[in-house]
Amino acid sequence: MSDQDARKQSLAELHERRKQVIRLHKRKYGVMQIVELTGLSWPAVRVAIDLYEEGGMAALKPKERDASLAMAASSPPIGKRTSAS
Repeated sequence: MSDQDARKQSLAELHERRKQVIRLHKRKYGVMQIVELTGLSWPAVRVAIDLYEEGGMAALKPKERDASLAMAASSPPIGKRTSAS
């Protein structure tokens, strides 16, 4: 499976990927094997496993994304903008 940026996945896709991680984890696959099979990063796999261990399957559902935070992250801070003059 190819590497995919989880930030560009829909919430439903991210939820399904996390459930896939848990299915593999329950079958005793190691974290690095899950990374290779799913294309997710090591931290993403660990987060899914940790969420599951702390709160069960319900904890895997991703939270809604805040569009204003995404916009703020893509534009430079006000003090760092360059001027044409």
